[in-house]
Amino acid sequence: MEISYRKAKPTETDAIRSLLEKSELPTESLGTNTTEFFVAESFNKLLGIAGFEFYGDDALLRSVAIQPELQSKGIGSQLVDWMISLAKEREIRKIVLLTETAQKFFERKGFTVVDRSSIVNQAMKDLSEFTGACPISAVSMKLDI
Repeated sequence: MEISYRKAKPTETDAIRSLLEKSELPTESLGTNTTEFFVAESFNKLLGIAGFEFYGDDALLRSVAIQPELQSKGIGSQLVDWMISLAKEREIRKIVLLTETAQKFFERKGFTVVDRSSIVNQAMKDLSEFTGACPISAVSMKLDI
């Protein structure tokens, strides 16, 4: 399967919302200027999505989701690899994320578990993900790049 990656188009908001809901991920960042969504597609079919929020030379990776019928086929891994490459192009030095279900997946991608209090970027700490959208039980992870 040939997969391409690109920034999501404004016309794809409904499709992104649907995938977020199917994946039981928050949708509050849709339609804001805060989160940039990116898509993995094949022959104009949306395979998966991921979002970045940029704060100086830090980025918050959020909302990585793959169509349910396509999970466990390596598409999520490829999408995250592409997102890491994108962060490098933008001279991001650290990627942070919160997860309740994918700790092992992200560890395989080089992320390490960190204490939430070790995140020093104040703009990031003030985000809804850190102040309530993600429960305190969510694991904080980071990747230095």
